[in-house]
Amino acid sequence: MAERWSKEGIIESKTDLEGGYVNDPDDKGGETCHGVTLATAREYGYTGKMKDLTRAQAFDIYDRGWWKKLKLDEIFAISPLLADRMFDFGINAGRANCVKSLQRILNVLNNEGKLYADIDTDGGMGPKTLGALNAYLKYRKDEGLSILIFALISHQVTYYTEISEKRKRNEKYTYGWYGRVFREMADYAVKAGLVK
Repeated sequence: MAERWSKEGIIESKTDLEGGYVNDPDDKGGETCHGVTLATAREYGYTGKMKDLTRAQAFDIYDRGWWKKLKLDEIFAISPLLADRMFDFGINAGRANCVKSLQRILNVLNNEGKLYADIDTDGGMGPKTLGALNAYLKYRKDEGLSILIFALISHQVTYYTEISEKRKRNEKYTYGWYGRVFREMADYAVKAGLVK
């Protein structure tokens, strides 16, 4: 097992959290293995049976499909905690939902454009979003990073609430979704220096 706060450790921790093969008829994603849906596995070239998808293959899909597309190497260089949160949010709620939340948060924390310009909430992790993030952190420093991470957590929990309200069958998963986020909050608070 890789060190928890490394790229490999982050991806492995979520792969482990997602578990092995599941084919729950109530899950809109259908067959999954290590959290990778059948549709996603096919998109990334896997042609075998889902129950045979290995942990290493899931890791590769998460690396190519989420880590790289969310530009998490750049985010990781800023903060492993932020990279971890964005990766978790992205694999569980979709990349675009994760990035839109980050963009919305950055827009409301820019003091009406006095710190940096508003950015489009298009769900794409591009240079303007990264630029706004860096401008925010330059001004708000370490405390600002902690606030940003916890704001992102709030958005993730709100996302779970909203999809559970819209589709009652999702309520079967809501407690577990909340738990995946809240169990990590204590670790985040310690790692961020908010509590000892």
